[in-house]
Amino acid sequence: MMLETYRGKYFHPRTQFITIDNLGKVLESDDVLFSLKKGDEIASVSPFFEGLAAYFDIQEDNDIKFTCVHLENTDAQEYTCDIEFKTFANGQPTLIIIHDFSDHYTYYQEVAQSRNESVINSQVLELKNKYLKEKEDFKNTFIANFSHELRNPLTGVTSFCSVLQKTDMTTEQQDYVEVIKSSADHLKNMIGDILEMSKIEVGKLSIEEELFNFHELIEMLNFTYSVKARQKNIEFDVDLDPKIPKYIESDKTRIKQVLENLIENALKFTSKGKVTLNIKENQRRARKVNLNIRISDTGIGIPADKIDTIFNSFTQLNNPQKYSGTGLGLSIVKGLVELMEGKIYVESKEKEGTTFKLNVSFKYPINQESISLEDKSDIEHKNFLSKEKYNILLAEDSELAQMAVLKILAQEGHFFLDIISNGEDVIESVIHNEYDLILMDIRMPGTHGDELTKMIRSLPVQNCKTIPILAITANLYDDDKKRYKKMGMNDIIEKPFDEKTLLKKIYKHLK
Repeated sequence: MMLETYRGKYFHPRTQFITIDNLGKVLESDDVLFSLKKGDEIASVSPFFEGLAAYFDIQEDNDIKFTCVHLENTDAQEYTCDIEFKTFANGQPTLIIIHDFSDHYTYYQEVAQSRNESVINSQVLELKNKYLKEKEDFKNTFIANFSHELRNPLTGVTSFCSVLQKTDMTTEQQDYVEVIKSSADHLKNMIGDILEMSKIEVGKLSIEEELFNFHELIEMLNFTYSVKARQKNIEFDVDLDPKIPKYIESDKTRIKQVLENLIENALKFTSKGKVTLNIKENQRRARKVNLNIRISDTGIGIPADKIDTIFNSFTQLNNPQKYSGTGLGLSIVKGLVELMEGKIYVESKEKEGTTFKLNVSFKYPINQESISLEDKSDIEHKNFLSKEKYNILLAEDSELAQMAVLKILAQEGHFFLDIISNGEDVIESVIHNEYDLILMDIRMPGTHGDELTKMIRSLPVQNCKTIPILAITANLYDDDKKRYKKMGMNDIIEKPFDEKTLLKKIYKHLK
């Protein structure tokens, strides 16, 4: 009894049965979906039935089925139906069965549409990813080429400045050389900023941990920026918590880069008052020390509505003619701090000053007293050389770079130098001459330097497997470094190089 009650309350029949005569007139109808009277034309339900007139008078057993037929009743209610059209051989009236599957078809259509949209979205996403990859590849290729083409003339400028500084010059001329060198260093730093940002964006920049004297780094920054601050008639103060471990394990280059960017930024926008570097220890846990680093200034400050944009690439809030720069410094800082799994915040009041706050954790050795870091950077390798003269091959197509290397090595008096401008001639020269070291430009015309190195290593010639080959390049992504090493290169000289860098690398690999 209860079941019948539920059936009466919740079951709604969705199928209508209609019988018609051989002229298509309605004999009977249960009117579940469409209201029909005896004698009505079946075509009054829908023009669809007019197309079935040829079957009205068939005197044989026949069953015709139609799916997904759209019908509309007199109340303008639409149905999506399956229709069965049955005729009989014994003269019985033709039977029409209309099944309302509107909900089913609506659901199916939604599912199909959703699936199609999903496929379309997937294809659109694939195309977007392909476009973004092509765009990223183009950008990286452009930056690499741009960097290479700029670093060649910069190498000439910096190298010849070093050469000039060793000649007899008047005080005025020395000042001019310093101005040229300073300008070249500034341009080099801007190019470096662009490359660093590119590396961060594509995930090709990594943090390389090393043990170093953190206190010594801060002392060096204190000395450098105290001098710069005095030149602007402002103060530069450093407050370093003495409890902080002297030696920590992290990427010294990146930490220095972060602090220098923030201090330079503070000095740039401060014309009176002072800039302060404050470093406190927050806590120690599991051989890690967490530091709170603050760089504060009494400069022009940042408008409240601009604070959220200062870490964006190429953002320069103030007059670029007054405050020079690429607008990449803070963006690089944020990227590097996040690579070190730290956080950076900024507080500022316009016309009062700005404070950048960093929270970063570093590993540190427990036994600080037993650590002794030998500084090998000043070791003069040339004091231990076994030969008076060494044969050097320079594979380099830039005439400026050729002249720079030639002048630097000529001043030393320890070298014979062969210069080759085309990659195709390098192998022949190596076969017919015995060299002590090869300086190999990576972007050589013809065959690139890393490929030439691989060829040299495979030559059946004495010394070819062991001769030091140093890459000269501006391409310093981690992938590039790994490729150079895999091809058989021993070391890398970054363009633009100066006299000290070039000689240090050469003497390091000579015996």
